[in-house]
Amino acid sequence: MKWLSLRGFAPTIERVDLERLRHPERLSPRELVKDNTVRTVARLPDPDRPEGTGLYVKRYKLRDLTDRLRGSVIPGKAVREWRICRALQRAAVPTCDVLAVAVRRRSLLPREGFLLSREVTGSRPLGDFLEEVLPELPRRRPNYWRRLVEEGAALTAQLARAGFYHSDYHAGNLLVRPEAAPGQRLYVVDLHSMWRRRRARRRALRRMLAMLGLSVRDRGVGPLSQVRFLRRFLRRWQGGPDGAAAELRQWMARLQRTAARLREGHLRSRTRRCLKESSLFTSEKTADFLLHRRRDFPLEAALDAVRKHAETMSAPQREGLLLRDGHRTQVTVVPCESVPERTLNKPVPAGRAGPGQVCVKSFLRRRPRERIKDCLRPRSRARGAWLAARGLHVRGVPAAHPLALLESRHKAAGGPDFLITEALENQGTLLDYLLDHPPTDNQLHMLGERVADLLIRLAEERIYHPDTKPTNVLVQENGDGYRLHLVDLDRVEFGAPLSRGRWIKSLARLNAGLPDSISTLARMRCLRRCARGRWEAAERLEVARRVQAASLKR
Repeated sequence: MKWLSLRGFAPTIERVDLERLRHPERLSPRELVKDNTVRTVARLPDPDRPEGTGLYVKRYKLRDLTDRLRGSVIPGKAVREWRICRALQRAAVPTCDVLAVAVRRRSLLPREGFLLSREVTGSRPLGDFLEEVLPELPRRRPNYWRRLVEEGAALTAQLARAGFYHSDYHAGNLLVRPEAAPGQRLYVVDLHSMWRRRRARRRALRRMLAMLGLSVRDRGVGPLSQVRFLRRFLRRWQGGPDGAAAELRQWMARLQRTAARLREGHLRSRTRRCLKESSLFTSEKTADFLLHRRRDFPLEAALDAVRKHAETMSAPQREGLLLRDGHRTQVTVVPCESVPERTLNKPVPAGRAGPGQVCVKSFLRRRPRERIKDCLRPRSRARGAWLAARGLHVRGVPAAHPLALLESRHKAAGGPDFLITEALENQGTLLDYLLDHPPTDNQLHMLGERVADLLIRLAEERIYHPDTKPTNVLVQENGDGYRLHLVDLDRVEFGAPLSRGRWIKSLARLNAGLPDSISTLARMRCLRRCARGRWEAAERLEVARRVQAASLKR
């Protein structure tokens, strides 16, 4: 590798242990900052100053031929970050100090890139800082909070005036030094996602501001602080006094629309990530299956769960529990030796995966017509359920965590697909719960509210479940009420607004599947809660009539 470095730093490079970044398992938890399929980031001591400020070392991975060909035509992320950082320093924008950069090539194609920078002493990501201190900071130290908001606006305006556009501008890519002097608290990092243009474009600025607003809103920053930030940004960017109220309202409206599009795209990307190589999911092939799984759920555990599922279906007295044996699907709960703990964003360490139970659902193709239909589908029913389970979780809707998807490589021969999820303990269907545990009036009232809240949450997240009957809702009774989970997810649609017609269909399926012992009053309470803020009294009565008419047809 040929290094490009600051004057006087070249002798230090040889004493930095870069080999350990190729083997992240050799790094201690304090040293390892990030490791995913794109890059590895480590915090290492400076050989010249072991007790002083450390070094941030980034290793950018070029995983396949496409990345390598792209890197041979345009500058890679390491080189781009080096250049942008030098440009930011010339523009007096607070950022880290880059020290050296290199790209390793083989046969003229880049294979990996390294970037060394100086650690920003006493800093931490702004997102982590807000999550820890935000509940008390605006109340106990209002002046400090106000100045921090103004410094964030000033930094964003400084980037805009200099023509810089950060395509990943969120609270995790801003560093804060809480104890630094005013004006020296915030730093912008993760510069490979940044570009420079001659002048800032309003559309790009709106995207940056909307992205930052989404990230701080998720950490509890209120609308008043966001309005104050926007007002200071416009003043710093445009110069002169604060903008007019009409201009501020126009910016806020456009930022809200941009934020909604960004959030939908972000959720869609996080949902689709379960089909790609990522830090949480991986893909493999066996002789019988195309397999997607969580990295902390071993391949052997997935294959063993499928084997136990088949044994349970052939002889229900085996160690598994048979839940459903239908013509198109079969569901069992079987023991598993390695079940990861519940987590969403990253795999759990190997030591925290222990014995437990998993739920296995097989999607059958018994008839030739079903095999032909499945071969012609753009995606299989099992893949649809896998995507839906992941999509519900990234949107915060209760559902079983997906662990593995096994799609048969012999669809034409009738090979079934399998979906493996966590087993939800102490849960039965809503219908079984109402039949086996007749609730009191208070319990029925609370259960109806939870059902309505689940439907409202689906509507808010633009999710349409086409079969919301009581047997597809699992009920768990806990100390403070009930917790509901959705199942049978292979036809769930995302990004689909719930029109009144779809509301009527969902409520009719639910109403038709309830036992006769549920009173009309309890059903109307659930409908009234669903209609709150959505329909007027006359509209609610019309919806109730149409729901009743649709229920009688089922």
